[in-house]
Amino acid sequence: MITNINYNHLYYFWQVSKHGSIAAASKILNLTPQTVSSQITNLEQRLGKPLFIRQGRGLQLTEFGHVTQQYTNDMFAIAHEWLETTQGDTTQYSRTLKVGISDVLPKSLVSKWLAPLINNDRITNLHCIDGQQDELLAQMAIHKIDLVLADKPLDTTLSFKAFCHEIGKSQIALFGNETWHSQLHKQFPQSLNNKPLVLPAKESPVARAIYYWLQEQQIEMTIAGHVDDSALMKSLGEQGFGIFPAPILVKAEVERHYGVNYIGTIDNVYQHYYAFTPDRLIKDSIYDEFIKHAQMT
Repeated sequence: MITNINYNHLYYFWQVSKHGSIAAASKILNLTPQTVSSQITNLEQRLGKPLFIRQGRGLQLTEFGHVTQQYTNDMFAIAHEWLETTQGDTTQYSRTLKVGISDVLPKSLVSKWLAPLINNDRITNLHCIDGQQDELLAQMAIHKIDLVLADKPLDTTLSFKAFCHEIGKSQIALFGNETWHSQLHKQFPQSLNNKPLVLPAKESPVARAIYYWLQEQQIEMTIAGHVDDSALMKSLGEQGFGIFPAPILVKAEVERHYGVNYIGTIDNVYQHYYAFTPDRLIKDSIYDEFIKHAQMT
C-alpha cells in the first residue's frame, strides 16, 4: 500500500498536466524546471508507475497519468472551493458563478431563470457559457462550470455525480412564415402532408417525439434538415425552407423576432427543461434558491 505521498509533488504534477510542459508549469509555480522535474520523478518513483512520456519537446500523459489527473482535478478543485469559504460566512461570501447553457434553450426563458442570480449580492460575476449538453456536463465534472441548464435528463452512464432537477416544460407548436401559415393553419394537422419540416438534432427528445406524433397522425413530411442550433433552425423557417417546432411558452417571442406565425400545436409533445447541480462536499444555498425560483417561473 502506498503511503506518505508528498502532496506538493502531486500539485506539481497537476500543474504540468494542465499546462503541457514542465517549463510552463515552472513559471506558474515560480520554481526552476529542474526542481519541478526532479519532484515529479520522485513522485513517479513513489507511485511505481510513470505519469508522463516524452513526445518531442513536450510531455504526454500515460494512461495512469490520465487517471491521476482526473483525481487531482477533483482534489484541487475541492481545495479551492474550501479556500473560498475561509473568506467569511459560507452563506454570504461573494463568488463568480459559471453557468453552462445548452444552445437549444430559448434565451428568453434562460434570462427569466437567471434573473435572481444577476440580482444576488453573493454573486459578483455571472459567467454564461453556451454549448452542447454533454460538453457542459463534462466541464462541470472537473469543476469548471457550477450549474448546467439543458433540455435532456441526466445520462445515467456518466461517471460523476450530479443532481438533475426538472424546472419546467412547454408544449411544442409548429411555426412558419406567412406563406406556409396561409397554406397550413386551417386544415392542421392534415395539411402538413408532404410539406418540409426543419427539426432539431435527430437524437433530441423533441425530434423523436415529433417523429412519433407524425406516425400516429399518418402524416408524411419531408425533413428539410436537422439543425443543432435553435436560432438557426428558426432563421431557416423565417426564410421559408420549411416549418419548424418551438415551445408555446415563447410563442410571442418567436413570432415577433423571426416574423413567423403559429400554425398549430402538437398534441402530447413537450419540451422539458432541466438544471444540473454538482454533488459537492460544501453545499451552497444559491443552488436551492435558483431551483425553487426556476420551477415557479
